[in-house]
Amino acid sequence: MKSHIAEYVSPGHPDRLADRIVESIVDTAVRRDHEALVGNECAVHTNHVFIDGRIAGGIHTCVLTYTEIENIAREVYREAGYGERWIHAPETLKIIQNICLEPLSEDERAIRNLSDDQNVVTGYACNHPETNYLPPAHFIANYIGRKVDAWRRTVPDKFGPDFKVLVHLSHTNDRYTWKRLTLSIQHSQDVYATESHELVMPIVRAALNDLESRGLQGIADLPLERFILNGMGDFIIGGPEGDNGLSGKKLAIDFYGPEIPIGGGAICGKDPHKVDVAGAFRARELALNLLKKRGGNAVTVRLGWTPGDAAPAMREAEMTDSLGLPHAIPDTALPPEDWFSIASIVSDLGLTHTEFHRRDRVINGYFFNN
Repeated sequence: MKSHIAEYVSPGHPDRLADRIVESIVDTAVRRDHEALVGNECAVHTNHVFIDGRIAGGIHTCVLTYTEIENIAREVYREAGYGERWIHAPETLKIIQNICLEPLSEDERAIRNLSDDQNVVTGYACNHPETNYLPPAHFIANYIGRKVDAWRRTVPDKFGPDFKVLVHLSHTNDRYTWKRLTLSIQHSQDVYATESHELVMPIVRAALNDLESRGLQGIADLPLERFILNGMGDFIIGGPEGDNGLSGKKLAIDFYGPEIPIGGGAICGKDPHKVDVAGAFRARELALNLLKKRGGNAVTVRLGWTPGDAAPAMREAEMTDSLGLPHAIPDTALPPEDWFSIASIVSDLGLTHTEFHRRDRVINGYFFNN
């Protein structure tokens, strides 16, 4: 019997607000200049938003202005559901910026296809097509969380933007058994525990039935006593008023959940040419390809860059068999070096294209749509 545990964090959580702000900045800059160099961070607390970093893009003037960045931050709060009932309203935010905005010089533009930092990235795929080859708990937590978020937006007077989902299951004989499903969700002052259960439980049940129909046997059999809703009691004060937030803190959620080791770099707030981003997508692609070609229970890929590399100097892959034993995949089974280059990754995967839907792929379930 194997235990699985993972969580989902909503777009209205303080850390996710910060993540989405920097990702939206990246989106805008890269849409205007595919080679834009972007490295930003954000912190939120009460009605304050702090943004720092560098944006270099454009020829004679920078691709973004301070006013546009401020508008982006306000729009992220608005999209998440803040304003009116849930504080803080976008128009009341105090946005503090310490960002270097400048055109991208010809010298820097010429080396955009070289790594500007060192990093190790991990790619992973497991033999669970019903969960899109992702660790089951990670997929399940994301699926439930997205369904709850879509529903919550239909009842914005009752439930707020800030919530978390935690799933804990065991898996044996191709069947899942619930240990606990936890949902902590912000609610208005006039929504009490009984009403919360009556409103939320049908949404959770529907999500579990959907998952069961995908082939996750037993997932719909959630005993009522194993569903914990707001275990600490009322959750009225949430978002940045109840907690501070910082971009780049949800690395395990952005990748494969806590069961799988991750690389050394956060993803949010970085342009697609940075190996933290490009390398992560390529590593996932390779893990999927190797799993489908060679079989086994799971494949893990590790790629490592040093500054100035066009392609990773370190490339290794490992397959885990049905007994859980690891086997190194020989270098001869890996693609040629050119396939791993930053230029090839950005081009092949269309990482700078608007139709790539970067934010959806990065925020809340990084590889959910792969």
